[in-house]
Amino acid sequence: MLHEMPIITLPFAGEIYNLYVASSEEEKRQGLSGVDHIGRDEGMIFDYDDEKPRTFQFRDVCFPLAVYFIGANGKVLQKSTSSPYQAGLISCEKPCKWVIEIPVL
Repeated sequence: MLHEMPIITLPFAGEIYNLYVASSEEEKRQGLSGVDHIGRDEGMIFDYDDEKPRTFQFRDVCFPLAVYFIGANGKVLQKSTSSPYQAGLISCEKPCKWVIEIPVL
């Protein structure tokens, strides 16, 4: 499913990333779960129609991720880091429009 998703190229966090765009509810629910690995210049962007607090889980993700919660104005509201197969949730209480996940190197 991952390679069937559209990709955008985005300069972010001092690098240029090719981000898979998760826009459908199924794509957002699946995220990077079950993916064996992604390249150091790859990641995923979750695009939402609204701006509200978001919560993510990582129990089926086998590599660490930097998770950026971004407001409608394009500013990073919160940066968090997930661990491989992390049981706990990562939440942002501030309203955000996008979430970007990139590998931690």
